[in-house]
Amino acid sequence: MFLRGGNSSIVCLMMALVAAAMQMNVAEAFIKQKKQYTPLLFFKVPAGTMPECDEMEKIIKSVEKETGVNVERLDIMRSRAAKSLYEKLVEGNLRSPFPLLYHRESLQRVYGLEDADLVRSWTKGRLLPIENSKEKKVTVIGGDDDAMDDMEDMDMDELEMELDEELSPMQRRGKEAMKRRMEEGRQKK
Repeated sequence: MFLRGGNSSIVCLMMALVAAAMQMNVAEAFIKQKKQYTPLLFFKVPAGTMPECDEMEKIIKSVEKETGVNVERLDIMRSRAAKSLYEKLVEGNLRSPFPLLYHRESLQRVYGLEDADLVRSWTKGRLLPIENSKEKKVTVIGGDDDAMDDMEDMDMDELEMELDEELSPMQRRGKEAMKRRMEEGRQKK
């Protein structure tokens, strides 16, 4: 009888250990894994709501597959935090079509539906060309049109020198290094 009682306590102990191990596996499955940081944000709406977002989603998935980068998707209709961040990013901007791609490190934005080449450049943090943007001309009521004419007449070298004055020494060295690499790349071709 004593032996029988000992066996039952061992069996109970074994069952308790198995149950505890199973609970740990179940608990681990429900614990959220920490998201990996990515500078790339895609503000979107749920699938089927807006065709432009669905098309941009396809482009982003293909670029992710090609380049191996991850783009964080933020649904502004399902997340208050995503909506408030979106509103902060487009605040004061006269053109803000949806969807929006935002690069946290280069601070560049891509508005609306764009082609895969531009999205690929955006993921790499490259300077995006203004010609590809679908920006409409903004007319300023009561503004001085002569001021815009003066800006157009400004020489590109003068503009670059003016912009260089605003750079810190580290930024200036980085810009010079980028120019050297670009010239070396051109010479190789």
